[in-house]
Amino acid sequence: MIEIDGLQLDLSDIVYVAHGQQVRLSPEALARMAESQRSAEATARRRPVYGRSTGVGANRTVSLSARDGQDSHGLKLLRSHAVDAGRPLDRPTVRAMLVVRLSQLAAGGSGINPAVAESLAELLNADVLPEVREFGGIGTADLPALAGTALTMLGERKPLDGGSLPFRLEQWATADALPFISSSALTIAQAVLAHQELERLLANATTVAAMSFVAMSGNTEAFGPAVAAAADTPAVGEAARTIRVLVEGTGDPARIQDPYCLRTLPQIIGSQAEELQALGKLLERLVTAGNENPLVHGSPADGTNDVAHHGLFQMTNLARRADTLQLAIGAACATSLRRIDLLCDPNYTRQHPFLAADGSGQSGVMMLEYVAAAAAGRIRANAQPSSLQTVVLSLGAEEDASFASVATVQLQSTAHALATITAVELLCASRALRLQGRSPGEFASPRLRAVMAAGLTLSADVEDRDLRGDLDTAHVLVRATY
Repeated sequence: MIEIDGLQLDLSDIVYVAHGQQVRLSPEALARMAESQRSAEATARRRPVYGRSTGVGANRTVSLSARDGQDSHGLKLLRSHAVDAGRPLDRPTVRAMLVVRLSQLAAGGSGINPAVAESLAELLNADVLPEVREFGGIGTADLPALAGTALTMLGERKPLDGGSLPFRLEQWATADALPFISSSALTIAQAVLAHQELERLLANATTVAAMSFVAMSGNTEAFGPAVAAAADTPAVGEAARTIRVLVEGTGDPARIQDPYCLRTLPQIIGSQAEELQALGKLLERLVTAGNENPLVHGSPADGTNDVAHHGLFQMTNLARRADTLQLAIGAACATSLRRIDLLCDPNYTRQHPFLAADGSGQSGVMMLEYVAAAAAGRIRANAQPSSLQTVVLSLGAEEDASFASVATVQLQSTAHALATITAVELLCASRALRLQGRSPGEFASPRLRAVMAAGLTLSADVEDRDLRGDLDTAHVLVRATY
């Protein structure tokens, strides 16, 4: 059971909830939301509040009391904003979205009725989920996804894959409509899931690259203490130290200077680690940040209650962080493919071409290069910056968009493709080391031993055959925790 307190939510806990863990709201979070609700109500009695006493978007100047009546406006807002399109998202992504939104509401900046948050937690724990489709958000709040969630809670939409609601809300107050949907919870959730997968993948990719280094008898001078001290960023220096620990004592070097794909591993790995860490810090903030618009603050008890209308929902930084991580991973594709290429070269492994069983013209792992290149093509396409996009909407009232929603989907796609490249390299490096007669027990690094032992569980049959099953197994191995 994960407790949601609105103050902190570990990114790993979001993944646990995405895959079925249940949640509960802390008493402090419920008290904070109740105080925020009182503050919002008191503020609305003395001044206009966007979405509570006015319309939204280009209708922000329309007074509800004069135009539509506040009692019915909230439900109309939810219905009108719930439209999305495309393929339904998978259950873990939707669950991650719901727990992110729950955590944000628990932070107490929305003014929403705590009972709505309690119902959301109940929905999540019952695993009765809204059907959320892929197209709707543009990085300025995931309005369709959350409005559709509200309609599901009201019983107006069927849940994803069927199921019965654990409750049925009879109404949705106007005061709670915009506060519920004013969030980029889906975009943030997708970024969290991609970040957590990449954190594990990149760690394993580093170890797999070390296996390739060993198979090609690389020169460890490139990772020495003097090199680490001279690195241009701390992350690159730390990467040099990490690789040195992995490959220390693995054998004599075959060359004075290695190809770039081995010699520049600190820069490659360090830049990825640096961007991954920056994205992680931002996400840790976003899952509890008060990006609600309007943001409720202060207390009616001492007369400090008020709201602030703002633009923090524009996920500019998230889009930029996702883009820069994409660029770091995309830039590494050339060297990843080159290591796979050199593992097929007898001049570097002292084995038959393509790590084949003999020199009779067998193709060995030749086609795995093509598979890795196709995955690299996907990553490079994803690395085109989404943050450069923009759009003008709502009669010109909203003249920009971050498109962080596109960037985070691309990041998930990149993680999937990176797993393929890493799996190909693992399969090739493991085969090369096996053919060389190397064994995990030779090496000092426990991590290198563990990943090599995992790689050696792949088939020892090097005759030409269908390698799809081997690659499927390698996919599982590179996603494991060592």
